[in-house]
Amino acid sequence: MNEKQDIFILLKCVEKQFVESTLDGNFYFARNSYFIDLEEKQSDKGIGDEREGVWSRLLNPQEDQFCFITEEGKEFPLNFEKGIMRQTHSNLKDCPICCFVMLSLKNDFDVDEEQNILTLKPELERKLSEQFVGRDLIIFTDTDGFIERMDAACERQNLSRMRGRVKYYDDETECHPLPLEEVESNPARKLLYKRKFFEFQKEFRYILKKPQDKDIPLNIGNIRDIAYNLGEIKAGKFQISIHYSKELIV
Repeated sequence: MNEKQDIFILLKCVEKQFVESTLDGNFYFARNSYFIDLEEKQSDKGIGDEREGVWSRLLNPQEDQFCFITEEGKEFPLNFEKGIMRQTHSNLKDCPICCFVMLSLKNDFDVDEEQNILTLKPELERKLSEQFVGRDLIIFTDTDGFIERMDAACERQNLSRMRGRVKYYDDETECHPLPLEEVESNPARKLLYKRKFFEFQKEFRYILKKPQDKDIPLNIGNIRDIAYNLGEIKAGKFQISIHYSKELIV
């Protein structure tokens, strides 16, 4: 497989009581506030993120100036060496999100040329299994077909949405990848960006762009023809390996 080629594998880690419902085509869009609150409850696992949907910019001491203003109107400059400005839109907390895992064949797997097997990189396997231990792992064998069904179901319910792989960046050393003008015109796009701390999640998201007053269920019809349950995720074991032919990696 050369640098311009890649294959992506779509997965969903589902709690056992929801596996059959998921295979029946039922998908749950939780509002963004759920993921924001989750970091406080499970901060050691890195599941939720209190900065979901936050736009940030590094401050430049030579260009950004701050001052204190007294009641008399006098100004006193505030000197600083490093600073970060963070901004969010309050209604983003009500945008529903449905989360998946999307793995890159080129970047996320090691190749065993003797056995013709691709296995998940050990550190990634460890982190994913720690986060989703006890859940069942569902694999989609036709990603394009699944997305077509999701899109069609959203259209039927008149749900304006966006979808894509989440991009990760270091918000302590980098400005947000999106310019502020773009964020102001389309705030929901920020939900496709997360802190680098969460990069191991390899997340793919469906996002409903219009804020909702409740979480949204979506039925896309039975998906057992394109989705399979690979079983329970054990501690230290994210049970996915791929057999390949030599032509695949030429």
